[in-house]
Amino acid sequence: MKRIRSLRDRTPGLTDYLEVETQKASWEGFRSHDGGRAYREVVEELTNLQHGLCGYCEICLTEVDRQVEHVVPQSDPRQGTLLALEVGNLMACCKGGTAYCDDPDRYLKPVKHNRSCGEAKGDRADGEFMDPRALPELTLLIRVLDDGQVEADPEACESEGMSATSVTLTIELLNLNAKRLRVAREKRWRALNDEWGERLADPEEMQRAARIEVLPVGGRLPEFFTTSRCYFGPVAERVLDEQPRTWV
Repeated sequence: MKRIRSLRDRTPGLTDYLEVETQKASWEGFRSHDGGRAYREVVEELTNLQHGLCGYCEICLTEVDRQVEHVVPQSDPRQGTLLALEVGNLMACCKGGTAYCDDPDRYLKPVKHNRSCGEAKGDRADGEFMDPRALPELTLLIRVLDDGQVEADPEACESEGMSATSVTLTIELLNLNAKRLRVAREKRWRALNDEWGERLADPEEMQRAARIEVLPVGGRLPEFFTTSRCYFGPVAERVLDEQPRTWV
């Protein structure tokens, strides 16, 4: 999970909907507005803003495996209804392993245990949850191990004055260590090692490799970006620290 940006302005379709439905605006109404085109416009804008990755697990978003996630869920008794149509409460996520397909990275039985992201989080609004838009830009609070497991980095959390317990809770709440995701990240790690492992001792080659594997191409970041970032370690951090930081 990496830092992502929020939409700052309403999309034209959302603006149009709110102008039409001044009194009875709702998320359900917006979903069907203009034959669903306004909703798809929001999904596309969010996807582009997030460089094509799910805001939680970092799988590549596709036409059939993406949706809008309300960070503060609509069921929240205090703010859910008020924030349902606020662009600052929206992000793009995958369908959390519920989109049936033959890709084990996206769908793996038993589905109940392999649900992740918003599908795992559901309507829970835990005060300790780490919103990806509030994460530090450069300091990585979550580390990926070579077996695909993700865990909090206590030292990094302490350096940012943030709670490692909250990071761990967020990982659990989103089920980011579901078998489906662990296997996918491990596969990504192995692919990186097969490609670059024999050249790890060459600083110049690793600098070149990190640029290829962690920077956006055509506005899109590589799938499971944080896995690549952790594989290259300090080399990746030096590359990502360079201006302009187009990967955020």
